[in-house]
Amino acid sequence: MDEKLRQLIFQEEEQLGLLQLLSKEEVEQVIPFFKAASYPAGSTLFNEGDPGGFIAFILSGTLEAKTSTEFDRAPLVLGTLKKGSFIGETMFTNAKAPRAATVVVLENAELLILTNEALESIIQQYSQIGVKLLRGLLKITTIRLLKAIEKLGVAF
Repeated sequence: MDEKLRQLIFQEEEQLGLLQLLSKEEVEQVIPFFKAASYPAGSTLFNEGDPGGFIAFILSGTLEAKTSTEFDRAPLVLGTLKKGSFIGETMFTNAKAPRAATVVVLENAELLILTNEALESIIQQYSQIGVKLLRGLLKITTIRLLKAIEKLGVAF
């Protein structure tokens, strides 16, 4: 399985922005910490309120993140995510916090899954790689937060 996963990661590495922060040798070191998963269109990756625990890197397909509001109207769509993006990053700041959004699969998706436990192992075994990953996640999460704030300003 590791060889198939290795090929998949290196085949899609240019599309996986976060892994571009790592050298080829560093990517090789973290491959065993990832798992591949397939989700059909119409399925739910996780629901708002579910416990966290993993981040998913999108290799193919389209996912939509949405959240409920206090108003009696349709859920607020936070974003549509495609190949090269990731979802579930808030678990890195607090793995026990509930999911802030529901994520549904709009088009069949192939994902790379990194659990909180796997990230902790990377940080302990390869601290420099862990720092690179966390910095990249923080940068992208900050950009997403700013976009969400902007979107809320337009909605209200």
